[in-house]
Amino acid sequence: MSNNRVFLRGNLTKDPEYKLIQDGKELVTFRIAVNESLGNGREESIFLDVDAWDSHARYAKNVSLTKGDRVVIDGRIRQREWVDKNGSNRTSYSILPSNTIQY
Repeated sequence: MSNNRVFLRGNLTKDPEYKLIQDGKELVTFRIAVNESLGNGREESIFLDVDAWDSHARYAKNVSLTKGDRVVIDGRIRQREWVDKNGSNRTSYSILPSNTIQY
């Protein structure tokens, strides 16, 4: 059995983008920086995209997130594949909140 679940704590790298798309669905997209300690005082930042839909999007909008805010996300990783305008296969990953987003 496999499990696709992530628990992340990080800071927004810019203000979220709010969108109303087809069929009245709401989407909030943002990027977070998650820091990881590498030992000996060294740290590395990982940047992750987050796509919050519907109730999670409404919640994010209502709490007025801004660049620098700390967030905690419980969710899963989503993979997208597409062909770009040059005919190259592309892949991207984003985090989909599933249970909680705390700000």
